Amino acid sequence: MRLARSALVLALLLGACTTDSEGPSLSGGEKGVFSSRNAGTPIPADRIKGLDETQLAALLGAGVLDRKDDPARTLRYQSDACQLFVHLYRRGGTTWRAEYADAYDLHLRPLPVDQCAGSVAAQKRRVA
Repeated sequence: MRLARSALVLALLLGACTTDSEGPSLSGGEKGVFSSRNAGTPIPADRIKGLDETQLAALLGAGVLDRKDDPARTLRYQSDACQLFVHLYRRGGTTWRAEYADAYDLHLRPLPVDQCAGSVAAQKRRVA
């Protein structure tokens, strides 16, 4: 059993090693590559800041993930080019408001929020 577990761990570690520059990047030093079939018009991060969840849904559509860790909440949106994370907080009330956002390409490399938000809005999913 111990040998099988060690072999599995070794296989997972070796499988994660790659020289392919298009693979996932968690190094933090690489810049993302934005390439979208429908990029839309860039939306500045300061336009997102302060929006409540109804306003976010109108602007960006339905998120693909909604994580709540009171008093924080993160909504994840996705387009063909990127993932946009909008972080909301409740400050002394019941309304969630966006405080900041970050964006990553499909290989988890950082992107400008405005480009990603524009493509998310252009490709927004309908709110159920």
